[in-house]
Amino acid sequence: MINTDPDAPRPISSDWLTLRRPADEAARQASLPLLAELQAFLTAEEVPDGDEQPVRIFDLGAGTGANQAWLAPQLNATQPQLKQQWTLIDHDPALLEHTMSEPSIDGVIGTEAVVAGIEDLEQILRGDTEAAGHLRFVTCSALLDLLTTTQLDTLCAALAESHTAALFSLSVTGTMTIEPADPLDDSLNKAFNLHQNRGGRAGARGVDLTQQFLADAGFTVTTVDTPWELRGKHTALIERFLSDRADAVLEEEPSLAEDLNQWLARRAEQAAAGSLRLTIGHRDLLALPPRQ
Repeated sequence: MINTDPDAPRPISSDWLTLRRPADEAARQASLPLLAELQAFLTAEEVPDGDEQPVRIFDLGAGTGANQAWLAPQLNATQPQLKQQWTLIDHDPALLEHTMSEPSIDGVIGTEAVVAGIEDLEQILRGDTEAAGHLRFVTCSALLDLLTTTQLDTLCAALAESHTAALFSLSVTGTMTIEPADPLDDSLNKAFNLHQNRGGRAGARGVDLTQQFLADAGFTVTTVDTPWELRGKHTALIERFLSDRADAVLEEEPSLAEDLNQWLARRAEQAAAGSLRLTIGHRDLLALPPRQ
């Protein structure tokens, strides 16, 4: 059935996910302290002698596997003794098929793909009878802002019910600065952020709503800013980012069409010349449940 809901989020293309990966990986360097906290939490759990159960990692909206490709080596580099068992969860079987064909990663002893959505997470975690104590966590990248507030509640409730840790990366914050500045920047950014709230989606509030819910549930929640810093070497990503952003703005405010086209033409010329500098706000969040 074709989805005719104008407020439904667009399918995410694999070429976009591939294009943004270098910028994501650079931004995530700022989140390494959160990863260290997570690793300390996982290894603090007492495991019976001789029990070598792996840490089980549930990757929501796994897409083309960029989250696993970055996170798994980071975990392995500092704790190679902590073997990893991944479950990649996405509603798009084509993306999961692409991911499962990728080369193996050091430290990962197994990866499975599950076609499912946020609403299935509670059941997936409940059925995870192989996890020992706290040796598991849920992760995602660039997802929270795409979820509806209802889906965020469902996600957080699943974590709270199962006492499962979470590491959520690269959630947009709604801030963007471009150098050189343009008189239209602020109005276009406001229109874009409104578009991100269509259909009840959390948009730029995603990370704040998640933080509040989990803190109220007794989790220890820490956040760190992980902005994209796009410069001349990111020309292809900048052009695609601005073009997709312009499409969203046009859907939200059709009256801006003429101004938007002129703005986009100016920005495209600057991007081609390598003179644009963009800072796109993102934030990472670590949530650790109370010890039982």
